[in-house]
Amino acid sequence: MGVLVVLRSSPRWNGKDAQERGLPVDAEERMAAGLAEVPGVSCSGGAIGIKRNGQHDAALFVCEQPSVMAGVFTTNRFRSACVESALDRLHGGTGVKAVLVTSGNANAGTGAAGRADTELLAASLGELLGCRADEVVVLHTGVIGVPLRAERFVDKLPALAASASSSFAAGLTAAKAMMTTDTFAKTAVASFEADGVHHKIGGVAKGAGMIHPRLATMISVLATDATVHPVALQAALQRAVKTTFNAISVDGDTSPNDSVILLARSAQFPGADGQRTASVIREGTQAYESFCTALTEACETLARMIIKDGEGATKFIEIRIEGAATEQDAERVASVVATSPLVKTAFFGEDFNPGRIVSAIGRAGAEFDWSQLRVAIGGEPVFQNDTFLSVPAATARELMAQPELIVDIALGAGACALRFFTCDLTHDYVRINSEYTT
Repeated sequence: MGVLVVLRSSPRWNGKDAQERGLPVDAEERMAAGLAEVPGVSCSGGAIGIKRNGQHDAALFVCEQPSVMAGVFTTNRFRSACVESALDRLHGGTGVKAVLVTSGNANAGTGAAGRADTELLAASLGELLGCRADEVVVLHTGVIGVPLRAERFVDKLPALAASASSSFAAGLTAAKAMMTTDTFAKTAVASFEADGVHHKIGGVAKGAGMIHPRLATMISVLATDATVHPVALQAALQRAVKTTFNAISVDGDTSPNDSVILLARSAQFPGADGQRTASVIREGTQAYESFCTALTEACETLARMIIKDGEGATKFIEIRIEGAATEQDAERVASVVATSPLVKTAFFGEDFNPGRIVSAIGRAGAEFDWSQLRVAIGGEPVFQNDTFLSVPAATARELMAQPELIVDIALGAGACALRFFTCDLTHDYVRINSEYTT
């Protein structure tokens, strides 16, 4: 039986100095190194020239052997060249040797030239790493509609590849190099057992704005040292993403670049010692369930960090839906409440106004009986029996002052339930997004 242990994760705070936050100055040293902690994976981060002033803008993750790949991508019909390229790799079923993530330019809306830029980076890295171009996945994030002109960056790739290592510093540097408007690096490591063997799952993510289900504006790369059948790997990722990356919203917007990549050892390719791994995790086994549990926990840790780092956010809000007639109804209610500007600004202003939540529920289009609807904020009942309840002013102020809040919504119409994570809407969100390209 597998036992899940979440080892470490990135801190869940904004990007201010540790001393200003009242945190130990060595707090960063206790973060997870993400993919660098997975045996057989090395990482690096550096500047290749996309961002100004020499800022780090490229993260590289290299596997010691070609790995099997699973992927989940944006459902936005406006897709970046990198998403199309990654989908080709996924459908082609080839092994993946490396993943390159660049930040500062989304390479979206750039036509055939944009696709050629993505493939040039893949081919150049493939040559450096001794593998084929289709064994390299390249992802981009940043400003939309600006030509990438990748030929300008090819000569910076050798240094990036040469610096790849499995050190803590390399793992953290890679996670930081992926960031755009993020204020802190997002990493997580989980462990599980399969057939008596201890395995790790490491992950990194970036994302702070344009965050909403299907997917959020985010990129995440995860890897495990377990050997997983390709069909099982894809099913596990889709299962994990459904309740994590597809259950978060900062602002109700999505992008053309959203990608979640998961790599695992493959029985199709020889290991570092030339031997093939005999034990393969497949669906329908206890090992698979243990793997899925650990993968979901790692994804949820990263998803929560994205919301905690929501652009300008000061509140983390967990919405718990129960008693929905269908899964779709639960999703509708959670999404409408999470994206309501009136609800989100009330939380920012610490304005106790449950009527905004109930109004959002009412317009969600979900099936429920008003006499059965129950709503609570921070454990305090605020609506039931078709009536708002009286809450003492002092209690209301104390509730709304909390940095993390749970909104419980019981629809009383069925047995479906879900959790959804969101944040408040602040002045800083408007400022950040009104100045994004300037």
